Amino acid sequence: MKKIILVLIPLLVLTGLYAVEFDISGQNRARAAIYNNAAEVDGGHIDNRFNIGFDSQFHQNLSFRVAAEIGDIIWGNGGGAIGTDVAFDIKELNFNYNIEGNDANIIVGQQYWMDKMGLVMDDTFSGIMLQKQFGDAIDAEFAWMKVKEGPRNLKDDHDVFMAHAKMDMEMPIGMYLFFGNYEDVDASNLTFMPYLSMEMGPAGFDAIAFIDMQMQNDDTEMGFGGAIKAKMDLDMLELGADLLLATENGLSTVSPWYQNGLYIYGIGKYHDGLNLYWNTPYEGNADMFMSAVGSLRAPVSEKIALFGAFGFLTDTGIEMNAGMEYELIPDLLNMAAYGAYGIHDDDTNNYILGTSMNIEF
Repeated sequence: MKKIILVLIPLLVLTGLYAVEFDISGQNRARAAIYNNAAEVDGGHIDNRFNIGFDSQFHQNLSFRVAAEIGDIIWGNGGGAIGTDVAFDIKELNFNYNIEGNDANIIVGQQYWMDKMGLVMDDTFSGIMLQKQFGDAIDAEFAWMKVKEGPRNLKDDHDVFMAHAKMDMEMPIGMYLFFGNYEDVDASNLTFMPYLSMEMGPAGFDAIAFIDMQMQNDDTEMGFGGAIKAKMDLDMLELGADLLLATENGLSTVSPWYQNGLYIYGIGKYHDGLNLYWNTPYEGNADMFMSAVGSLRAPVSEKIALFGAFGFLTDTGIEMNAGMEYELIPDLLNMAAYGAYGIHDDDTNNYILGTSMNIEF
C-alpha cells in the first residue's frame, strides 16, 4: 500500500498544480461466488478490484489522463492474504492534443478502446489514436496499437492498425478495418467489420458482420460471421436476444471481451471470471460456431429488478441463469445476486451462485 501511495501522490500533485480542470472517476467492485469446475469439483472465491482515473485539462487544447487498477485481489491469495502486497497497475497514461481548426484529436500513450461489441478489442493498449470529424455526420478513428515489442533488436513485433468510420444518421452505420502483423510467425490478418444500429419505438438492435483474411507464409484462410444484439422494452418487461455466428477460422482478435449474458458458457454482466468453456470460441475455431441467448429483465420497483437468461453454445452445452439487482444508492452503489446452471454435452453439470457489489463514481 505504501508503494501505491508513493506513486499516486506525485501524480496528484503534478496534475493538481498545472491543471485548469481536474476530474476523478472510478469503480470499486467486490464479488463472491461458489461453483464447481469442469470436473464437477466444488469450490469458490471472493475478490475485489478498485479502478481510479484522473483527468486533467492543462490547456483548452491539451489534456492528460492517468488510470490505475488495484486487483483483482483474491482473498487469501497473494495480495489478499495477511501481510502480502496488493497488485497495482497503471492501465492508462496518455495525453490528448486537440489539433485546433481541424476537428481532430491525437491521443498518445496507454489508452482504452473497444469496438462496438468487444469482439476484437475491449482493453487498454499502447499506441497512437487519431480522432477526426468530417463534416457533421462522419466520425473517424485511426490507431496504431503496439501489441508486443519483445526483444528490441529482433523482428518479432506484433502490431495492429485500425481504421473506423461512423456515420451519425437516423440509422447509424459504420465500418472497422483491422490489419494485424505478427512478425515472429510471419502471419498477418485483414479484417472488415461493418455494423449498423436501429431503434424502432420500444425495439432496437445492433448488428455487426465480419470478413477475416488470415495469412501465414503462403497460406490464406477466410473466416466469416457476425453478431446481433436485440432488445425490446415493454415497460414492465425488457426482452433481449444475443446471437453470435462464426464459420470455420472465425475472427482474429486482439483482446476481446464479448458479453453474451451467460456465466458458465460465456461472460455475464456481474462476473467475467467464472466461465468454464468460453475461451474466445469464435477465433481459430475448426468448425461452425454459434452462441444464442435469450434474456429478460423485469423491474419490480424503482430499486429492484429481476433478470434471467437461457442460452446455448454449439457442441458445448446449455445454461439457465437468474438473479436480482438492487440499487442501494441511486447512481452510486448497486448490488446483485445470481445463480446459473449449465448442462454440458458430455453430461457434466455445472453451477454458480454469486453476488456482486459495485460503486461507480
